[in-house]
Amino acid sequence: MNTRPTTPLDAGLNPPDGHCGPPRLRILLLSPFVPDRTAAHGGGIYLATLAAALARQAEIGLVALSRPTDAPRLRGADTPWRYQQLLPHLDVPEQRDRLAHRLRMLWYWRRLPLVAAKHWQPQMPALLARARAEFRPDVVFVEMAQMAQYLPYLRGIPTVLTDHEAGCPANTQTGLGAIGDRRDCRLWRDYARRYYPQASLLQTVTAEDAETLQGLVGRAVEVRHPTFDVPGVPVAPGTAPARALFLGDYNHRPNPEAAAMLVRDVLPLLRAADPAAELWLAGSHSEHVQSLANAPGVRLLGFVPDLHGLFGQVRLLLAPLLSGGGFRMKSVAALAHGLPVVTNRLGARGCTAPAPARTIAEGPRALADAAIELLRSPPAAAAAGRAAFQWARDNLTGDVVATTQVQRAARLLPAPLAR
Repeated sequence: MNTRPTTPLDAGLNPPDGHCGPPRLRILLLSPFVPDRTAAHGGGIYLATLAAALARQAEIGLVALSRPTDAPRLRGADTPWRYQQLLPHLDVPEQRDRLAHRLRMLWYWRRLPLVAAKHWQPQMPALLARARAEFRPDVVFVEMAQMAQYLPYLRGIPTVLTDHEAGCPANTQTGLGAIGDRRDCRLWRDYARRYYPQASLLQTVTAEDAETLQGLVGRAVEVRHPTFDVPGVPVAPGTAPARALFLGDYNHRPNPEAAAMLVRDVLPLLRAADPAAELWLAGSHSEHVQSLANAPGVRLLGFVPDLHGLFGQVRLLLAPLLSGGGFRMKSVAALAHGLPVVTNRLGARGCTAPAPARTIAEGPRALADAAIELLRSPPAAAAAGRAAFQWARDNLTGDVVATTQVQRAARLLPAPLAR
């Protein structure tokens, strides 16, 4: 029988929320960033949505790498964390040009792929030991490939590793040329084979990634489905101008790659059909696509925190991708707001929304034709938007995903929690 106390053990634990029944499952989330519903990247939004749903069924703690802008967000009234400990991220812009930092990264790169090296924090093992002693989690959820290197410091406790990109994140360009990139890919394969088997349970966020990862590490891999907060009122794409949107964090290599293709190969076809057609490019780190801003019909917005307001000004999300794994948070976010999506098969991974909510087309001509159909017909856009919103309400509920996660975690325990 579980006899641990239900009161906070130190200042790291938030005050009790009034729960006075038997102790609930305690889940510690280990993340390379702070989950945040207002984040400039899809992973932060996804994990924040999932954590909020998990907090309705379990006690949730957080250990994460953080940046200075994260602190105010962790003090909000809706924070789900009963326990939280943060470590400053060492790979930040003000450090990257310093010789000492570059030499440290090259030293770590001897044995770690570069993205994992950038997420190695020498103080993390001690912080995890502290979290184990203070929060006493039943299970640790380890998020994303780069955090798998900390699994050896979680021995003796059940762990769930969720890989978001099938063992090799898309941002694997080292800046050291083709030879460096090939070496980094080999390091990723070795890294996955070395660390992933140490997790009690492996998950990915798409069935395709699960199949790939299963072949790499030789063990069963589960799938954790996407979730997103669906607003109470959808946008109205039928009333928006003839305008398409591409959205993403342009630090993530597949996004500037896709944006360039859209501007170069798809937008001219849209404007040939409708000279007033525009392509808006929104998202953080837009300096990486600044060169696209002067193309006719392109508007570069940068990071827009108000997604509902942004989606309300466009007719559709045009979101194909040419590389990368995982699911596409941009498409899930658009569908949740009632905005139809035009994408390709790679851009559609992890999302099962049917037509007309989501249209899948391959190649610039087919993508343009699908977009033109919505740009030319407000009624078609309106109908597709209604289908998108209904699908989102039926499929993106966080509580369903959280229930599955709690059930999987409970199966890993040596004995059920007392109820």
